[in-house]
Order: sequence, then C-alpha cells, then structure tokens
Amino acid sequence: MKSFFSQSIPLLLTVFGITACQPEAKVVADSFAVFGTIEGLETAYMSRSYKDAEGNRISDSIFVENGSFSYTAKIDEPSFIVFWPNVESTMKRTDRGYYPAKSSQFAFLVSPGDNIEFKGEITDFVNAYPSGTEANDDLASINQRIFPLLNQAVNLQLKTDKLKANDSKSAVLKDSIEMIEKKVNDLKENFIADNPNSQTAAWYLSDMMVRSQITQEKAIELFKSLEKNLTSYPFYEAVALRVAGIESTLPGKLMPNFVSSQTMDGATFELKSLKGKYVLIDFWGTWCGPCITEMPLVKEYQEKYKDQLAVLGINSGDSMEKMKDFVEKNGYDWQQLLAESPDQDLVLMLNVAGFPTKFILGPDGKILNRFVGSTEEAFDVLDELLN
Repeated sequence: MKSFFSQSIPLLLTVFGITACQPEAKVVADSFAVFGTIEGLETAYMSRSYKDAEGNRISDSIFVENGSFSYTAKIDEPSFIVFWPNVESTMKRTDRGYYPAKSSQFAFLVSPGDNIEFKGEITDFVNAYPSGTEANDDLASINQRIFPLLNQAVNLQLKTDKLKANDSKSAVLKDSIEMIEKKVNDLKENFIADNPNSQTAAWYLSDMMVRSQITQEKAIELFKSLEKNLTSYPFYEAVALRVAGIESTLPGKLMPNFVSSQTMDGATFELKSLKGKYVLIDFWGTWCGPCITEMPLVKEYQEKYKDQLAVLGINSGDSMEKMKDFVEKNGYDWQQLLAESPDQDLVLMLNVAGFPTKFILGPDGKILNRFVGSTEEAFDVLDELLN
C-alpha cells in the first residue's frame, strides 16, 4: 500500500484575490460558503487550487484577518475541497520541497447551497474541522482522530529524512510510521463500516482506493455495505466505477473497449483498433516523476518492436495543450489520449490507482499483465513476449 506522503513537491500558486466578507446566513443554490475564526491562523491568505471545466489549473486565495476568513464560490456538484493555510508551522519542508500532508490542510465536503464553519486551532498541523452539514460533521468526527496521527507520522518522516542511509534509527522510525499508517487505515475502514449511509464514508472509500491504501477485496466488501441512498452521490459513483474496473481488468479478462475523442488531433480513437498487435497502455502525467523517467524507455520499446507492439499513452492531470507540448517536444509519437472527458473517466473505468500504471494486452485484446509504479518488470515481460 502507498504511504500517506508522496514524493515532496514544490507548491507554485498564482494568487487571485477574493474579497473577504462576513458569511451570509443564506447561500445561493449554485454556490457554497465557508468561514471560521481559527486560533494560530497567522497568515495573510490561504490557498485553494482546482481545475476548471477545461482542465486548466486555477488558484484562488482566501484572505485572512486576525485569524478569521470567509470564502464563497460557485459549485455545480458535491466536491471535496482543501485550503492550504500557508502557515509556516504546518509546512513539512524537506530539502526538495515539502510533504503535502493531509493534516496540513483545511479539508471539507461541499454540495451546492452549503454553509460550512471551521472551528479549532493551528499548531504544527491544522487541528481544525468543519461543521454545518451532516457530511462535514461526519468528516470532522473521523479527521479529529486521524489528523493528529497523520501529523505524527509525517514528523517522523522528516526525522528519517535527516538520517544517513545506514543509521540504525532509520529502521525504527520507519517501523513507527508503518504502525501509525496501519492504525489510521484501520480507523478509516472502521468508520466506513460503521457509517454505511454517510457521504463521508463514500468519499473516504474512494480516496483510499485512489491511494491504494486498501485491498481490492476489502474495498469491494465495504462498497457492498454502503446504503443505496448514496447511489447518486458522485463519490459513491466513483467507487462503483472502480469496483467495476477491478472486476473487468483482472489478468485474463478482455480489456473493456473504450472510445475517445480526447486525442491530440481530435480524431476519434477506439481501443479495439489496436487488436492484432500486443499493446502497451501507459497511464502517465507530466506531474509524475517516475512516469517521465520511464518514457524514453517506452519510446525505445516502441521502436524496438514497432511491427509487433502498439503503444497507447493515457494522460491524467494535464490539459490537452500541456500534454501536446510535452510529447511533441520529446518526440513521443505514439497515440495519446486524455483520461478524463465529460462522459468518461478512464482512470476510474480501469481502476488506475497509481502512476505510472501499465497494462500489457495480447493481440486478442486480453489483459496479460498490469504493473503499478516505477518498474522495469513490464519491459522484461515485453522482451519475453516479443523476442
């Protein structure tokens, strides 16, 4: 299972001003409001980063005065939102950037019309939690238990990073981190099991599946326990797609055919058009270091086995413009798609829960192998199949 911390990454934000105001008692139907007065929130502004309808990254600022903030924005469906407080004590810095720890975020669930209040304090983490809706009351009840543990784990990780590779303390600290992570996962799994009608349970199950923090068997078990009143909730729908993806992408299964117009030239692509060749499907993003590191090797294998192998790149997390610029600059001339479109999400559909993810398909379209993460094993398998 993946750790709670990813590789440290620098945060770059373009700040757009949002006028601070007092929260209104009534929120219009296509918007949400969030406000609070937090002890220790010693910053001029907090930051929110999200994608617009065209996939472009947008960054907003939420002005803070004497620990108080208020923010209103439009929203068209239930969403999970985080604010970064920009308080130095919460920044888990390393020599390469920082760890984007969940315990360093203001985290909340919103639906159109919601009015949410945060209460709590800032210490070396965000010990502040939302209220005002049933989903956020539930979220607060679980996050109050796990945020202190997550903060403890990332602090131990920072200590580990400062040690030399052969320091005996490193193994002890890593064991402690793993114990904390297991406790946190157990708390989340128990929360989901105990609250089968909660929107927060559906969101946490989706999040755990995305981060590979839960076994496929346990995820399916918990999904089947969720109440049917959640079926129209977007995060329940996301879990349902992933569960279907688990079952449809097992080795030996015929890879589900999909059609996409999210191509660089706008032409419609259909997976079954590649039948007759072995196929390497590579899920990647420009933001993913291991993905970028492996792409020259993907190019090498595309050229090495050009008569037997078709390569399909599926990009997640970038705009079409950014993807095109990157692949054209580097000469990656195989078929590329964007994973997300208004009518389908290939990441959910094929239960991709880590980047890079690679599938190897036989000429008949059946799934031979699935690989998650940076590994040379996929290329060794291609050599065995195609030599």
